[in-house]
Amino acid sequence: MTGVWAANGEEGEPDLAEYHLDWWNGFNEHYNADADPPTGGGLTVHMGGDYMVTSAYLTRGDGAVRDIDGQSYETPPDYVSGLYHYYYPRHIEWFTAGETLERISDIKARLMEEGVIGTCMCYSSEFMNEDFIHYQPPGSPYDPNHAIAIIGWDDNLVTQAPLPGAWLCKNSWGEGWGLDGFFWISYHDRWCGQEPEMGAVSFREIEPLAYDQIYYHDYHGWRDEMTDADTALNAFVAESAQMIEGVGIFTCDDGVSYTVRIYRDFNGETPSGLESEETGTFEHTGFHVVDLGDPVFVEEGESFFVYLEVDDGGLAYDRTSDVPVLLGAQYRTIVESSASPGESFYYSGGYGWQDLYYWSGNPYPGTGNFCMKALAVDYGLAVEPDGGIEFSGPVEGPFSPSTYDVELENNGLSGIDYFVSVSPAVTWLTVYGPTSGYLPAEGTVSLSFEVNSNADTLSPGAYSASVSFVNTSEHYGDTTLPLVLLVGDPAPFYEAGMDQDPGWACEGQWEWGVPRGFGGQHGYPDPTSGYTGANVVGYNLAGDYENNMPPYSLTTDAIDCEGMHCVTLSFQRWLGVQENGFDKAEIQVSTNMSDWTAIWANPGSPPLTDSTWASVSYDISSIADDQPAVYIRWIMGPTNDGWVYCGWNIDDVAVSGIQDMGSGGTLTLTTLLDPVWPNPVTSESQIRYHLPASDFVQLRVYDMAGRLVRSIEEGFRLQGAHTTTWDGSGDNGQRLPSGVYFVQVEGCDSFDSKKVVVLR
Repeated sequence: MTGVWAANGEEGEPDLAEYHLDWWNGFNEHYNADADPPTGGGLTVHMGGDYMVTSAYLTRGDGAVRDIDGQSYETPPDYVSGLYHYYYPRHIEWFTAGETLERISDIKARLMEEGVIGTCMCYSSEFMNEDFIHYQPPGSPYDPNHAIAIIGWDDNLVTQAPLPGAWLCKNSWGEGWGLDGFFWISYHDRWCGQEPEMGAVSFREIEPLAYDQIYYHDYHGWRDEMTDADTALNAFVAESAQMIEGVGIFTCDDGVSYTVRIYRDFNGETPSGLESEETGTFEHTGFHVVDLGDPVFVEEGESFFVYLEVDDGGLAYDRTSDVPVLLGAQYRTIVESSASPGESFYYSGGYGWQDLYYWSGNPYPGTGNFCMKALAVDYGLAVEPDGGIEFSGPVEGPFSPSTYDVELENNGLSGIDYFVSVSPAVTWLTVYGPTSGYLPAEGTVSLSFEVNSNADTLSPGAYSASVSFVNTSEHYGDTTLPLVLLVGDPAPFYEAGMDQDPGWACEGQWEWGVPRGFGGQHGYPDPTSGYTGANVVGYNLAGDYENNMPPYSLTTDAIDCEGMHCVTLSFQRWLGVQENGFDKAEIQVSTNMSDWTAIWANPGSPPLTDSTWASVSYDISSIADDQPAVYIRWIMGPTNDGWVYCGWNIDDVAVSGIQDMGSGGTLTLTTLLDPVWPNPVTSESQIRYHLPASDFVQLRVYDMAGRLVRSIEEGFRLQGAHTTTWDGSGDNGQRLPSGVYFVQVEGCDSFDSKKVVVLR
């Protein structure tokens, strides 16, 4: 509705990855960066969360990502990727319509201005009539259990409630449900538009994530409010040279006035060195970005302090908290937060500044941090996108993408000179655009990298180089990105057919041998042979797996993947297992036998019941590429006391990749200097030289004794031909005496010289 999606080059309708949020929100058993280890506690993945959980994930910059980036239900998508597109809400605001609907116009206005409003309901057939109008009376005891989206309203719609009026809502159950996926909820429903945390939530001023780093201590966001004080201070240390451009805060009530400041120093008693200040008022409760009119430059390792003062509602802070598994559930789970002394402070009247770590008012002392974030961009030369540059295609091409575009931006306070080079200077790449020059403050320049026809002669393999982006004025933001050309498809470099025992580590009833065709109490029985040959490696080759068993694993020896790109695992599978949540089958990968990453798990529904051999393949490149030791393990279990199935049968395991082949042809770094023309030099002559690759060049004139008499030019020059003029004068501006001289051009790895005669 706002046009932000299309304006940023996205296609189709806006579609963000709810399962990236589900896996990586930080409140669940899969991952909590505030816990040690980061797994093992909190919500069960896919079974809990609310808009407060979502706001923590969004405001610390872990999401949202597009559906095509990180949408995966069965296994976690990559946590971070240079290829992801991240979107950031500058404001997340909570509304309630009020008992007499006195604030309903605020919700309607926001819906018209910004689009969809998040809300909640207690879904039950007893509250839904045949026209798909929902109404839960205010006196009903049932709590919310479902989240939906408000997209419109009808003030005159007659519902089951005593008074008319209803919200038009979109459900997530597909077009086959309700009114093509939509339905109505009465204005007077107990929860929709009314529940303080879930009733009406607006995400507004969404933009592509504009910050290179978000400094925060409140990993879990707003979990509680301190009402004993109204002034807070967070201490941070810059991780690189950056500009602090904004501050993110939570206001705990409507109509809160605030003051935000950035200080250089804090001695425990008084902050000092005020660098920037902003004041204002936010009309609605929630998260807000405050832009700094005077951005603050910080050097790597330098301390800085974010100050917040509010006039109402208290100070939002993070702490260990008990979180509803679903809002209103009968049971809750503890989610651990962590803190350290010296991170967050509050001002307490006559007692001065106090460390929040020791505040006795926290129900979980030693776990609290104030919700204040410093929003920073890298100082100096910035490169977007900042991931590696990769091309791929079959032998003889074509290669995709056809071109890779990069934008350079100067985020410094003054203009800079820059230089871009490819090392080694490969023959199969052409760079278009100014690879050197001047960038004013906030100026941008675009470059395109293209695989040329020389790549058509390359044999299968991975060809690599690196691209350096250099701020030659200050060296802030100097960046080097890997560049790779992938020719052909991955080929097997490790194979384990099961004609012989591979000797892998087996736990429980994992073993190598001939499957016996037994089992199948539910689903199908084991096979009676391998996919090729008689043998397999499997779990319980004589029947079904057991009830109530712990996880047991089959683990390979170390597989050498060094020098390999695009590593994939493939094998033949015959598997029977109850749906995940009852029984579990999983594949994990590690490079050290202690940190394991799940790359596949059986789905939550329905049961997986192979009745024939299935060929499966998994991309494990993010873990295994160029690693000297990679371990793969298949896991059976844990299981419950219900139905049992035949379990794993595995044959013809292969690990494939594309072998690194080096650079694949480099340019010879020689410089060709054309004869000076006209020669002799009587007034003005042209000097023309050619660079096969971008280089740092010195163009000078020497006399017969080898003395330097004129420096004509010096600096970075891009690949190609360059022409300059010389009038026969020396460095003092006076014309040189008649005689023989030498014009010399010298680069980092190249040299050429030509004789010239000067006549006065």
